[in-house]
Amino acid sequence: MGVANFDAFYRKNASFYGDRPALSLRYFLDKFEVRGGGRGLDLACGQGRNAFYLASKGYSMFGIDESSEAIAKLGELADTQRLDVSGKVVNLTELEIESQQYDIIIAYTALDHVSADEGERLAREMMKGLAPGGYLFAAVFMVDDPGCCGKGGGVSETAAYIRHYYQPGELREQFRQLEPLAYQEEFALDISHSWPHHHSMARLFARKPLH
Repeated sequence: MGVANFDAFYRKNASFYGDRPALSLRYFLDKFEVRGGGRGLDLACGQGRNAFYLASKGYSMFGIDESSEAIAKLGELADTQRLDVSGKVVNLTELEIESQQYDIIIAYTALDHVSADEGERLAREMMKGLAPGGYLFAAVFMVDDPGCCGKGGGVSETAAYIRHYYQPGELREQFRQLEPLAYQEEFALDISHSWPHHHSMARLFARKPLH
């Protein structure tokens, strides 16, 4: 995943991906009237922009990332903002999630930073870790993204760290055991970091059945 380079990105910028949470995450939480509360897990959390938003909604958030710089910054921000957010440096390929422990699990561009096989294993861990009725939010880059195989101009500076670009419908199929609440695929402008550039992304918001 290029941890050393991600450390450098985070070291140079106190808020590499910005301070605001992913707009799609906010939208889904509002649309489906998710009240918050309980435990939450943020995979590849970075400096915590999504984790802190979920904490502000009442979740006790735990973030994991392979970058020690990111986790250090997350800890500093948690102290400053006095929100219930903590984190740990963990390799995603080695992650095991406790069964039925989390009320929400998010993976915003995490599954695509590992190989296809490792992503399948990680998806199973996420589904295992959700409590009945818990929510899952995942977003991945797709095969027509400009970063795939170096295609197109204005590619993000972190495009080289994507290990698996998803096919249409693949993310939804990966979590077929869950109840899909919303699924979207789009090609959109990203101005959250570096220069303006475009991404092709798939996003899924789903819920674990109660039974």
